[in-house]
Amino acid sequence: MSPSSTLESFLLFLWISVVCGGLAQAELMKKDNCTNYELVFERVYSVPGDAAMLNSTLLSPDVFNFTAVPFNITWFSTKTGQEMRNETGRVLVLQETLWFLNTTMDDDGEYLAIARTPSQCYRWTAKLVMDRPVAGECGRPRKHPRNVLNVLQCPLTDYIHKLMIYGIDFSVNWYKGCVLISNTSGSHTIRDRSVTVEGSGPYTCTLTFTLDGATRSVSETINAMITEQYSLPPQIREPENEILKAAKGSNFTKRCLVFVPGTAINYVNVRWLDNRKDQFDSQSSERIYTTKRRKWTQDEPRGEWSERLLLFSELRQEDFYLNYTCRVTTVQGHSEGYFTLLPTDPNIVLPIGLVFGGVTVLFVISVIVYYVFRIDIVLCFRRTFPVLYSNKDLDGKLYDAYVAYPNPGAFGFSEEVERFALQTLPEVLEQA
Repeated sequence: MSPSSTLESFLLFLWISVVCGGLAQAELMKKDNCTNYELVFERVYSVPGDAAMLNSTLLSPDVFNFTAVPFNITWFSTKTGQEMRNETGRVLVLQETLWFLNTTMDDDGEYLAIARTPSQCYRWTAKLVMDRPVAGECGRPRKHPRNVLNVLQCPLTDYIHKLMIYGIDFSVNWYKGCVLISNTSGSHTIRDRSVTVEGSGPYTCTLTFTLDGATRSVSETINAMITEQYSLPPQIREPENEILKAAKGSNFTKRCLVFVPGTAINYVNVRWLDNRKDQFDSQSSERIYTTKRRKWTQDEPRGEWSERLLLFSELRQEDFYLNYTCRVTTVQGHSEGYFTLLPTDPNIVLPIGLVFGGVTVLFVISVIVYYVFRIDIVLCFRRTFPVLYSNKDLDGKLYDAYVAYPNPGAFGFSEEVERFALQTLPEVLEQA
């Protein structure tokens, strides 16, 4: 057998051993009875030449008490099944963190962290996604869209936090497109004059540090859509310095409605006070209490609405004739609106209706009585008040007779009729 064929056979045997060993180890990992804390959306993106960090979340009190229980963390490549070990200039394993110091396209894949304690086993999976840089374009191929006001935050906070724990010095530089932004070295954020509405576009944050004896760097690009930020003093829409009335013993609710114009994120404090400047609690067990502030935004005009209710479960006498004030405070100033609570007016409709009805009934009864007993009433009145009747011609008779007959020249007049009315009838009546 020739030396070349012997070498080929040896290499083939070595390759088969590595593959079989990796598959066996991968199968062993699958059979381990480990609690799976795999996060499906845990992704880390990188480009060749950059550093990349996979940071397992297994060291958490929610997983196990790692401060009191001894443990060991091992990293594996799920693609090869091999354990990840330190490799100078390439790979660095630091407990829960797996560093790729100089990434290549071959590093793309899923990686498994297994934490073992004397009695338990936990596993967690992350994926490293490798992208090729776009020719002629600065920044990273994956650009994270961000709607920002006037502050840009570097998205590499996990890296920065981990380096600070290690006590490793680092620097941060910002780029707008391909141009280095001056006066931003070492700053995690860009704010104020460096970021304007006209400056919308790609911003790249580059973190540089020394690890494993060499300088490393990692970058992230933000596709920033910057909007202008402004804020105006609050406007109280309710209450409107008004007078409200309610019945004693009833429940009562009044809302404080506030609008804060602007695009900025505001601190808004809404409080209800009375004349004594006492602030009401949000405990519904109290007779007088307030709800928590409810807020929502609107686009036209831009701003934020806030609402907070003042509730009385039962109105008492001491609640009336007081001013209840809604006071709103923001960074732009404060505003107040109040209402005065009065008891409702007495209900006079019923008494008036009763009086009117009584008068009407009395009038009807009076008319009926007079119609039936009018003669008796007149005679009784004359007997009772004789002084009002001073007629000297009275002859002691009880009744006076009044006779009507046609006037001379009228239809039906005759001498016989006149003689009957003036002579005959009086004689008959006088003798009766």
